[in-house]
Amino acid sequence: MVCMETLKVQMQEKKAKIVREKAMGIYGYSKGSISKALNSAVDGWLEKVEAKKGTIKAKEITGIVSDLKDSSLRAQKKAIKAMGLAD
Repeated sequence: MVCMETLKVQMQEKKAKIVREKAMGIYGYSKGSISKALNSAVDGWLEKVEAKKGTIKAKEITGIVSDLKDSSLRAQKKAIKAMGLAD
């Protein structure tokens, strides 16, 4: 059995209306269509975040490491942290 949890979110009224319309258009006008649509969207977002984790392009860190006087390894760790990709 899958445990479920309720999350409350706030979004602009116009955006919420579009989400409802699209969710019901795809998943039908039954109970749970919005939950299915939002779960699908969150799954896609999580995949994107996980795929990006650990991959850094040099041009993304150019400005971040330019002022650092540390070793390259320490500078890399600071840059990764500054980009929000690590704790």
